[in-house]
Amino acid sequence: MQAQRVGFTLIELLVVIAIIAVLAALLFPVFSNAREKARQTACLSNAKQLGLAATMYLNDFDETYPLGFGRDVNTGRWLWNRYHAVPHDWRSSVAVGSPLHQAYQVHWANALQPYLKNEQIYSCPSAPAQRLQVADYTSPRRTPARVSYTYNGLLHGLSAAVVVSASTVPMFWEGRGRASVEGFALSNPALRCDDPDLPCRYFSCLNGVPANPYPVGVLFNPADTLWIHTQGAVFVAADGSAKWRRLGAQLAPANTDWRVDPYTQYNSQGLPAQYWYDGCNPWLFRPDYDSHQTTRECRGRDCEHCSD
Repeated sequence: MQAQRVGFTLIELLVVIAIIAVLAALLFPVFSNAREKARQTACLSNAKQLGLAATMYLNDFDETYPLGFGRDVNTGRWLWNRYHAVPHDWRSSVAVGSPLHQAYQVHWANALQPYLKNEQIYSCPSAPAQRLQVADYTSPRRTPARVSYTYNGLLHGLSAAVVVSASTVPMFWEGRGRASVEGFALSNPALRCDDPDLPCRYFSCLNGVPANPYPVGVLFNPADTLWIHTQGAVFVAADGSAKWRRLGAQLAPANTDWRVDPYTQYNSQGLPAQYWYDGCNPWLFRPDYDSHQTTRECRGRDCEHCSD
């Protein structure tokens, strides 16, 4: 009587392994997409809370938007191209009460914290943490916050009455790309307020010519791809509403639609190089801009970087 065979042959094992590998290859993208969708939902939730906090701030401060950047009280110079510490006192190298510390305190990310009471809202789960080249990380006074969202600095201290279309003009967006800067927040775009003796407020262009003495606006290059969530990013409008927006539907060398996209061209990885502007300010972020306008001419402009 022949003994009954126990176990599997090598060929049978290889077939089972191959089937498992095929199933895994089919399911992993599904799991990855589901995980990213969950992150996008969490990011959108954070953005909505950020918009709600800004709305409460407007109600408490006579319908005036938060400051996009602080000011050195000794020199009067606006720190429009500087990162600002969040929370305001975590940097051990910056003395509490110093001019730089005071500038940090009035920055939008710290000014909104009494309404949010949670610094984790500033961070999108899809954006990995990055650090600037500062020594304060080794001995912080407090835990640095991770900040993914940037503020529309053209709204810097501006009256809400100036905003023509609050439901379409961005107030916050993921303007650093797929990155959360640890301990620092930024306004992007920003008003180029270089002269401390001149007003630092937004003013519209007159036929493409700056209306002196008001400064022009600049939009900085993102640190990473702007395709953060399914080839797009989360935006918060000036009325506090939040939604996902597709970016770079057309790739270089074709131009994007200037009515909905901040940048003129994107490469295949979602990295932009130039932004739409009207000769003075980044097109999409202008407070007096209505997205339904179609008759004015746009142009592209190179960007520049910030310092910490």
